[in-house]
Amino acid sequence: MDKQLIKDLIYGLTLASEVIGSFMIAVIVGIQLDRYFHTKPVWIIILLIFAFIHVMKILFKVGKK
Repeated sequence: MDKQLIKDLIYGLTLASEVIGSFMIAVIVGIQLDRYFHTKPVWIIILLIFAFIHVMKILFKVGKK
């Protein structure tokens, strides 16, 4: 296989895992904080908004390259 293709695949997989990981961490931590503070969807929503902002920053940075 072409070395550039392999580098691009690795970069794409890294980017995808960072995007998915951001949302997964936000949901898991949000659920735990909601259980601890007895606030049903508040922390999940707040952390998902932060995860969305984080992902948008990543994608805009990639788009500039």
